[in-house]
Amino acid sequence: MINQKNNKRINILILGLLVLLFNCGWEKDYKRAAFLSMQPDTDLILAPFPFNIFDREARDAITLSHYSKEEIKNILEDHDLSWDELRDQWQLDAEEENFSKEVNYTSHYTQYFYDTEIPIWIYGPKWIRNGQYSDEINQQHIPSIYGEILDFKFKNSIDVTYLKKIFQNQVQKPEIIVTVVVDQGGRQLYKAHKGSYPFLENLKNNTAYFKKAKVGHLESHTAVGHMAIGTGAFPKDSKIFSNEIYTYVDGKVLHRPVYQGANKDWDLSELAVPSFSDEWDLFKNNEPVIVSQCYAARAAVGMAGHGKQFNLKTSDKNPILSDADYVYWQDVKNLSWSSYSNAFLTPKSVQNYNLYQFYVDNKKQISTHFEAKDPLDLIAKIHHFQGSEFQVKMDGGLFRDTITETILKTNKAQDGITDLAYVTLKATDAVGHLYGWESKEAEQVLRATDKEIETIFEFLKTNFGDNFIMVVTADHGAAPMPEISNGLFLSHEEFFAKVNELLPEEERNKHSLVKWVAHSQVSLNRDLMKTFQISEEEIIKKLMSIQINDRQFFRKIWKREEIPNLSL
Repeated sequence: MINQKNNKRINILILGLLVLLFNCGWEKDYKRAAFLSMQPDTDLILAPFPFNIFDREARDAITLSHYSKEEIKNILEDHDLSWDELRDQWQLDAEEENFSKEVNYTSHYTQYFYDTEIPIWIYGPKWIRNGQYSDEINQQHIPSIYGEILDFKFKNSIDVTYLKKIFQNQVQKPEIIVTVVVDQGGRQLYKAHKGSYPFLENLKNNTAYFKKAKVGHLESHTAVGHMAIGTGAFPKDSKIFSNEIYTYVDGKVLHRPVYQGANKDWDLSELAVPSFSDEWDLFKNNEPVIVSQCYAARAAVGMAGHGKQFNLKTSDKNPILSDADYVYWQDVKNLSWSSYSNAFLTPKSVQNYNLYQFYVDNKKQISTHFEAKDPLDLIAKIHHFQGSEFQVKMDGGLFRDTITETILKTNKAQDGITDLAYVTLKATDAVGHLYGWESKEAEQVLRATDKEIETIFEFLKTNFGDNFIMVVTADHGAAPMPEISNGLFLSHEEFFAKVNELLPEEERNKHSLVKWVAHSQVSLNRDLMKTFQISEEEIIKKLMSIQINDRQFFRKIWKREEIPNLSL
């Protein structure tokens, strides 16, 4: 009897220690990512409670998403959420296998597992040993793995000697390295739709597959993830730390997208470090072909770098100047593809990929959740196009045509110079934001994405034999739809309004105590704080008091000096 009591006490003690370790673990992850991401004028780091979303106002229009009961039950179980509560909340018929629900918006930016857990597949049997590896790596390691294969040291190199076991002893270099990014393709998407990605599931057996890869920076956003994949740098060095920056001017919240300068023109100097492509291209006398494609410019630029605006400091009397690379994205207003001609080239292949014409040509073959009667209607529904099979097939087709145009038809497929090609299949991100990655719409797009990756792979095998490397990964995951997780939504408008309550009423629409805020980082207006004698502690207390539906929104807010050096 005494032993039973002792065993019970021991079990309770162990459980308590595990809970303590779990709670400490999330803080350590957040603080490490914060240290690697803080900007020179960052004052505070914001950590919401899990599933809460701090973002721009959700869309006015809601979306009808479709779900499978069995898949939703598995997702809820994975997140320690209750099917019974969801069923009662949504007033579902207990026997109904498939059902629908109007939803609004989800996002991603935190250091919680649903935003940070990502897969990485590395194919290239000549250079890479197959196996499923438990090593913890970040997106920043990907360029250094390329550097190891190419015997090339670059500015943002990370030590990958601990990954020595994955490398084959091969002197020959690949003709091309292709990086495929499944946007918002974190492990949460694959867990939700098992059986929907047969090619990638099988690819685990023919690649170095890293099952514990994760996003190691704040924020888990498109611009930051693609910058990490393209440069190997962390935001503290690259200065790319969010998709957009929010400020408060004359009573209005303004946001400035990344890479957009003061006059709304392109400002590539915002990326403060060179990309792997920048340096490799110059190192090889501009002989490599560099391709970077994504319908979002912030992704294409983050992977490619600076194009012909890259200038490497050199003491040579006749330095080699950078050339323009093929970097391009969608021009939604014109339903076409374009680029920034001061730095990049647009392949001729884009002329065959007008968005509306592509929709018309393929709509009989694709079962989708929207219709467009004319080009103007498609512009109005562009997010639905981008979150559909149309976008998946367009991305894959244009990418292959560009490789054909710039490498195969120019006889560079066997020239002994390694070319670099990046493509983002972004429909998984658009459908995730619109419908939720838990939805049947997301499953349909995932199936199409898996098939497109297989087509790209077979295209590479046909044209490059065994002389290529292909990497498949993600830029981030995403939070469950708030309607599923019961997560809270806080807009930047509410954020600024709350903190500015500390100011005299007549000053609140004129100034802000926050100089800028992204989603996890805050810079304070120190001059205004001094004028009105408002302390940092008061601002933190005010932010911690924010409640939505009578629930506290932020879990923790750290001062800059509370973030220790927990770098890799």
